[in-house]
Amino acid sequence: MLPSSPPAHRGISSNELQAYTADALTSGASVAASFTRPADTTPYNAGDAVGAASAILTYAGIAAGSTPGRNIMITSAALRIDINAVPAGMSSFRLHLYSAAPDAIADNAAWDLVSAGDRAKYQGYIDFTAPVDLGSTLFAQVDSLNHQVQLADGASAMFAVLVTTGAFTPAASTVWAVTLRAISV
Repeated sequence: MLPSSPPAHRGISSNELQAYTADALTSGASVAASFTRPADTTPYNAGDAVGAASAILTYAGIAAGSTPGRNIMITSAALRIDINAVPAGMSSFRLHLYSAAPDAIADNAAWDLVSAGDRAKYQGYIDFTAPVDLGSTLFAQVDSLNHQVQLADGASAMFAVLVTTGAFTPAASTVWAVTLRAISV
């Protein structure tokens, strides 16, 4: 026999909704990792890491407002290069993400996910299209990513390595910045 009336649905109160909304808004972070390339114009091959002497980028505080070791969702990313023209051959880039610092890798070294330790830390990647020339700055952005990563237990930082997908000759001593925006989940 069917019930005479549908079951009661409690719903969510406006106070509960306000508390949830406030928590969601305070758990976001926007963190930039920047570096100055070495003072050389040594060409990059496709698949080479791009960075300072070390190509490892650190995103300290990316889990601001959340429990260290918690999952975060990267919602958008931006790549800024402080030069006034796109170097010949420069194409897209891939940002490889890690829950803890990966094995050391130098600027202009071939990137490879080779060690068992790095495989355990690896959290996937974000692809940037070729940067657009905005006059005195090159810029690329990726919105609506929704890329979920888990930070290491007790950690509020994550790490990354930027890799070029095309061969090009860089300008010496240029400033690069890679910004990640994330929320706790």
